[in-house]
Amino acid sequence: RVRKLTPRECWRLMGFSDEDFDKASKALNDTFYNGKDKSSSQLYKQAGNSIVVDVLMAIFKNLF
Repeated sequence: RVRKLTPRECWRLMGFSDEDFDKASKALNDTFYNGKDKSSSQLYKQAGNSIVVDVLMAIFKNLF
């Protein structure tokens, strides 16, 4: 059986901490949903539009 990843798991895969996810989730809910989480699709999109931090660090290390 296939299970869908939660937004928090997606953020973890991209190299972000749980504190970063909590801050983004709170800001998103306060700004757009007035404290009521209507959908987590924006959190999925934010994770998908980011770059993996560890990969970027490795690229910069090899460049310099």
